[in-house]
Amino acid sequence: MSEEPQTSALKLGEDNLLVEIDTRETLAWHTLSMAQQCSRHLDIVSRHLDPQLYDTDDFSAAVKRLALSRRRARVRIMVIDARPLVSKGHRLIDLCNRLPSFVEMRAPGRQHRSYNQAVMLVDGHGYIHRQFSDRFEAQANFADRRVASSMGDRFEDMWERGVPETRFRRLHI
Repeated sequence: MSEEPQTSALKLGEDNLLVEIDTRETLAWHTLSMAQQCSRHLDIVSRHLDPQLYDTDDFSAAVKRLALSRRRARVRIMVIDARPLVSKGHRLIDLCNRLPSFVEMRAPGRQHRSYNQAVMLVDGHGYIHRQFSDRFEAQANFADRRVASSMGDRFEDMWERGVPETRFRRLHI
């Protein structure tokens, strides 16, 4: 993946700069950059686990490294509509099946099934927020604790009301 020239030096937890994103490539670059810098907690809300962002070798490797790097590392993924993913393969689903103690996946509760935003929260500092999950326009910040905390509160509410996503589990017979 090519390096994003203007923001290549953004550091998680240090650079409080609001970045406006308007292309798929830029969104993918920031998503990967944040995931690679994550050291404790990664929370994702996505309609279909956007393959362009989350179903790549690099992103999967970053999540795996996080999950295995610390005993208390946590990766939580809320998939709003898993139906299209059931028949397709996805690296994060495979990782969730291999590391269920570190990577959890849930479906939303009834009150959140129409949620149409996409969010990635990283270590309580960084976030990427898309107002519409089917578009690549987003806002990102690598070090805005206030906004990340507010989004984190919303995520916690969704997570607590969500249910374990069982459609991806493998049966080992």
